[in-house]
Amino acid sequence: MATKKEEKQFEKECKKARKERMKRMKEEGIEKYLTPDQIRYNRRKALIDSIWPIFRFLILFGLGFIILYPMIFMISTAFRPSEQMNDPSIIWLPKSLTMSNIEDVWKIMDYGNTALNTVLLNLIASVLEVLSCSITGYGFARFRFRGSKLLFGIVILMILVPTQVIALPLYGQFRFFGFGSHTVNLIDTMWTMYLPAMTANGIRAGLMIFLFRQFFRGLPREIEDAAYIDGCGPFMTFVRVMAPNASAAFLTVFLFSLVWYWNDYYVSSTFFTNSKTVALMLQNLDAELKIRLFKDAKADISPREQIVWKEAGCLLSIAPVLAVYVLLQKHFTEGIARSGITGM
Repeated sequence: MATKKEEKQFEKECKKARKERMKRMKEEGIEKYLTPDQIRYNRRKALIDSIWPIFRFLILFGLGFIILYPMIFMISTAFRPSEQMNDPSIIWLPKSLTMSNIEDVWKIMDYGNTALNTVLLNLIASVLEVLSCSITGYGFARFRFRGSKLLFGIVILMILVPTQVIALPLYGQFRFFGFGSHTVNLIDTMWTMYLPAMTANGIRAGLMIFLFRQFFRGLPREIEDAAYIDGCGPFMTFVRVMAPNASAAFLTVFLFSLVWYWNDYYVSSTFFTNSKTVALMLQNLDAELKIRLFKDAKADISPREQIVWKEAGCLLSIAPVLAVYVLLQKHFTEGIARSGITGM
């Protein structure tokens, strides 16, 4: 039986023989050893290999421009003086830059207080929703009980049925929250966001439950069995074993939730009348511009005259989300891949 030293020596000799053969074939002409079909295939493959990088670059550049066009236009317009919007010689690069549009919109939206209020709402609601949806998703992934398929079908309906369908029943429930004569009005309070999030019924909760279910189904059962042997019950197994192994999924769902709560307008406008969020202030920016800048709420102002302030408002509204994504992009894409959403 050959020793390891002899096996390594044999591998070295084989590699040396292959290199010498390839060198000899190149010197004598490799086509001498190929059939006509192989020669045609190699030439065709060489042609495709030389053209494909150029073709791929054009496709990616075109798609990138289409995707980034709104962002490029937003940045170009937000820092442009309003009078330059009617200058036909300006397409992308303004002749001069100004911060007055950002400053005006910052004051009109009361951006400091509005952003702080929105962050407070988003963070608490997102954390509550992630916790409730993770427990629900773990239950669907690991436990079999009577009616589980029916309940998971309801979860799928949560993804398919639009929020507008249940908006009025929810409004009535929060307007008279309680039983009998012991009711309280929760409209225009943060509890209209917190309570659904606590019960896995918040914004896009169905999709989050589905993501957690897919992720937990992909984890090996052996780690749960080991935890049960060590004396952990189902809840402690989830807390001590499953949740730490699902950190990527937790981060992904948390970012999803954060973005959806940040951008939400419909649900917020249904339950809030006085509370300010970035999405609500951006929606009302048109009317506020007429009052604050043009001194007439009924003024007939063309959209082209207002667009620099509107784009500045859009830029302010997405800036925090973009900053979070840039900082956590690596973990976000990893969580997307591991949660199974790419295979949906």
